[in-house]
Amino acid sequence: MASKKQILNLLEDLARQLDIRVRYEKTTARGGLCKHKGKYQIIIDPKANDDFKIDTVVQALKSFNLDKIFISPALRDILEITN
Repeated sequence: MASKKQILNLLEDLARQLDIRVRYEKTTARGGLCKHKGKYQIIIDPKANDDFKIDTVVQALKSFNLDKIFISPALRDILEITN
């Protein structure tokens, strides 16, 4: 089983494949998906716990069509299981 840090790294890699930048910055909203100057970004408070970070990236990635991108079965399970 992959660690939470490894899962987060895999999700960040997937976001990069979709040309989505993942940024860790202090924010009052704790994080989420936004579009700035035509580019999607996922902004996450760096102090958030790993579960929140993973969930934030997963929820953002679910907004996109992932059918044409290879996603490992383990990561696909995470994308499908997390609500």
